[in-house]
Amino acid sequence: LGILDNDLLVVDRSLPVKDGNIVIATVDGEFTVKQLIYSQKGCILKAANPIHQDIIIDSKNDFEVWGVVRWAIHKLWP
Repeated sequence: LGILDNDLLVVDRSLPVKDGNIVIATVDGEFTVKQLIYSQKGCILKAANPIHQDIIIDSKNDFEVWGVVRWAIHKLWP
């Protein structure tokens, strides 16, 4: 099912960041929630939603991982 609009995310900042984790990160001052993928070109923040683009991180980016998403809490009704 994944992460939906208005979900509450539980983030663990104490976990080591691993390939494939869903993370909260900042890229050039903007927050994003994406899957972190390590590649030979560096790291990629992969979008799960096809309307959003992947972000390829390079040395020009101001990039920081804030934590690993552990849980997404969905609201059951309005």
